[in-house]
Amino acid sequence: MTKPSSYMAQDDFIVVQATYFSDLDQDVAVHLYQPLIGPVALALYLSLWNDSRRQPGAGDRRKQTALMDLLGVDLDTLYAARGRLEALGLMKTYTSTDAGGRYWAYELYRPVAADRFFQDDTLSLLLFDRVGEVRFTQLANRYTIHTVRAQTWRDVSANLLDVFQLTSVAPNAATKEAKRQVAEKALPAVSLSDGAGYDWELLEALTTKSGLRGGQIGQHRAALAQLATFYGLTPPVFARFIQQATNRATGELSLRALRQIVEQAYQKQAPHLAPKGSAQPAQAAPAAAASPALSTSEQALIQQAKSTPPREFLEAAKHRKNAQLFVASNELQAVRKLASRNVFDNATINILIDYILQNYDSVNQALLDAIANRWLAAGVDSPERALQEIKDYQQKQSQPRKRKTQPARQEAKPDWLDKPYQATSAAADPAQTAAIEAKLAKLRAMRKDDSDETHEG
Repeated sequence: MTKPSSYMAQDDFIVVQATYFSDLDQDVAVHLYQPLIGPVALALYLSLWNDSRRQPGAGDRRKQTALMDLLGVDLDTLYAARGRLEALGLMKTYTSTDAGGRYWAYELYRPVAADRFFQDDTLSLLLFDRVGEVRFTQLANRYTIHTVRAQTWRDVSANLLDVFQLTSVAPNAATKEAKRQVAEKALPAVSLSDGAGYDWELLEALTTKSGLRGGQIGQHRAALAQLATFYGLTPPVFARFIQQATNRATGELSLRALRQIVEQAYQKQAPHLAPKGSAQPAQAAPAAAASPALSTSEQALIQQAKSTPPREFLEAAKHRKNAQLFVASNELQAVRKLASRNVFDNATINILIDYILQNYDSVNQALLDAIANRWLAAGVDSPERALQEIKDYQQKQSQPRKRKTQPARQEAKPDWLDKPYQATSAAADPAQTAAIEAKLAKLRAMRKDDSDETHEG
């Protein structure tokens, strides 16, 4: 992460609580998150929690130099620590300006519970790669709860209505308002679905041992982010591919070779998609609120588009159409080129792929570009908007076209057109004929005089 020029040490900051923070949350932050974010970021996180207010006022604003002095770090280190907290969903940062200048609002979130941490593929994988198998197992055992498992035991616990009697169960305005007031904001999702949430430092750490020259990850970050999101690659898997595409002599990374290696590896693992006919992610993303304008099948399509990398979605869409179809190299290149332009997110690209394959057997560059340009002109910026644009376009195409008929051009008729043709005869006007002959005789005489003068000269 490169620190922006607007991030200044003399800027003010406030700290806002988005969730509650308990001793158990602190224990999880120290043991599970610290190996990922490092001691400086953890110190910043705990310090901010200690100074946080549920409703901060103007008097709670402080200079960022206070944080730097407390942690004993410079501004670049502070910014890097802040980025680590944001990447793992522990903090969000907002900025604004007022009469006192620019200030930053740090919104704090508690860490996920220990059981959810180990169930999350991204977080657990990152922790495993950082601490190793032995320490990972120790940490998992630390948060393991041993419940009653004897099958011969019978549950005789009392139920709610066995103990309490409710006289009023209908929710009233007071209970509804209380629910609204105490509701916490949802924890930020930690995902590898985009380049911003990717653990680039982990990827660099894994590739330094492979002979990759320093700075190569940062130099090719945009292309690497596109590959990681297109194929859904985690840092450990991606690091192995990068190692294979690295020149041992120079330490240079060949992006062309990397693309070929990644695609070949995918094709070896892809046959399992054919009999299923559709790609289902290992852990589906939380379902979005149902839109009244979308049918159940459309909502399912959007859910799949949001949780599946484009490469896998393309393969699955081809198999849904016909189990014998395969993804050709020109199709892969066309979709990858569209993704590299960053005009649509991956979910919208997946909707575009599905739309084309509903009407054609293959995807080509010209068709992708034509529909993409039409969508951009219509302001499509999400999979939901893409589906609506498809509906609008199909409705417009189904309407009969009215031919524009122009009235026949009417020219004014000259008077002479109604009169019968009468041939003129020189004999009919002797005076006019004599005048013409006189002029011709005069003209002949003038030519003769000119000729005589020429000969004399």
